[in-house]
Amino acid sequence: MKDTELKEMFEGKAEASGAPKQVFRLHRRLFLLVFAVAVLLQSVVFVNMRLGNYYKELDSTFKVLLTVNSQAENETLEQIGESLNQKEDIQSVRLFSPEDALEVVRRQNPQLTEALLLMGKNKMPAYFELKLNYKAINNIRPFVDNLAAEYPTLEAHYNLQHARLLFYTGLCSKLLNLAVIFSILLFLAFMFLVEAYPSNQVRAHYFGGAVSGILAGLASCAFFAVLVYPTGFLAEAVRQFTTPGRQLLMLAFCGLFGWTLTKWQKF
Repeated sequence: MKDTELKEMFEGKAEASGAPKQVFRLHRRLFLLVFAVAVLLQSVVFVNMRLGNYYKELDSTFKVLLTVNSQAENETLEQIGESLNQKEDIQSVRLFSPEDALEVVRRQNPQLTEALLLMGKNKMPAYFELKLNYKAINNIRPFVDNLAAEYPTLEAHYNLQHARLLFYTGLCSKLLNLAVIFSILLFLAFMFLVEAYPSNQVRAHYFGGAVSGILAGLASCAFFAVLVYPTGFLAEAVRQFTTPGRQLLMLAFCGLFGWTLTKWQKF
């Protein structure tokens, strides 16, 4: 190789190394990445919201009824109610007289009330309505057996399948909440490590990354709106599946995530 060719090659390398570096803005890639994360977050929010509401409905409708087998005076029933109310696993106790019990059946099923009256059963037994905590619902069978042994004059009535569904729904809701909290903490740890990493490079488009992240969050909202719109109850679905507070937190997270990815630029 000639000396002139070597000289030109080294001079070209020097000129290339001395050229100013251009900052490449990865906004489109950043937008797609944050958009994918935002869609996953929207899905988790929807599932978490509906699962929590479903658990509340199951919990509000599950009760254990203790019917009184023998005729008892009001003072005796009140003493039994006070004894039940002192137990830690019982949240609340309500006593229904035979007249109150008949009125409850009349409100829920008038035809059944008329059938009972025609059969001559115009006197229904008094009963206690128990509201249990989560621990007692998990052990519903031994809990009811202990009550039956302690109160021989009372007979327990409950829906075992309802109790199991209530327990597993609450368990799934709690596990989902823990998983979401843990994943958010991992994202925050990643953002902290990126921000704490020393770098001499000048990044002049932090704001653009945050804006791209917020736009990705808004795009995820529009994506689910398009999915729900054909059903014809978009406004109702919004109230059932999310809240304004959750959406604002998600947009703030997307903006912060986009800001961090702009500095990281490893994608």
